[in-house]
Amino acid sequence: MRVVLFFVMAVWLHPVSSQTLQIMGSDEGFMPFYYGSELKEGILVEVINDFTMETGISADFLPMARKRQAWALERGLANAVFANPLWMPLPDRMHAVGPLLTWRDRVFAQPGLKTDSFDDLEGGICLRRWFVYSDRLEERIGSRLVRHDAYNTQQMLQMFLRNRCDYIVMNEMEFRFLAQLGSIDPDRYRTELIDAEWPVYLGILKTETALIEAAEAFFTTYKIDVEAMLPGLPRPGL
Repeated sequence: MRVVLFFVMAVWLHPVSSQTLQIMGSDEGFMPFYYGSELKEGILVEVINDFTMETGISADFLPMARKRQAWALERGLANAVFANPLWMPLPDRMHAVGPLLTWRDRVFAQPGLKTDSFDDLEGGICLRRWFVYSDRLEERIGSRLVRHDAYNTQQMLQMFLRNRCDYIVMNEMEFRFLAQLGSIDPDRYRTELIDAEWPVYLGILKTETALIEAAEAFFTTYKIDVEAMLPGLPRPGL
């Protein structure tokens, strides 16, 4: 009886720091938020490192193809993901902490082009193959815009910087990060046109109540300044 009672008390008093936050990330990476071998570098990685230091809760990033993320949650391979609630795997089973930052896809243009509105866009545009863009942009492709597809953002940016297209649509911070690596002034190409914008949350399985409580408490006061963190990020192995 004493052994059973001791076991029950040990489970009840089990410290939250012994649990692990297992965060899925796209196996392709998402610079500058997470990238590199086993997704060990990036803004969100540094944020979670701060979370670990503050709470004592260990955390790992797990590369996982998007179409397998729900499967990974169901199999217990992961218990968290950074995402917008609209595209979060198993949304009914996830608790969203945040928003933590804003994802913003901006239109960048060759210098001198008129970009007061989407109606001004005319010429060639570099985009990612199989990537979904806004309806207002898609409806101009084929009529006023000629689409040039790239397999990833690095190739897309290279095409743009080599003047193979007039415009490019990229995550704003990713463009700024890659531009600084090449000593390029990103503001030279920046426009005020936003193609998509949404908040990013840390989704945690609702069954992980201790992790949820720790994350909610931590992010109540912790603020992510993405642009300020860019210069200190390690160079990716492109």
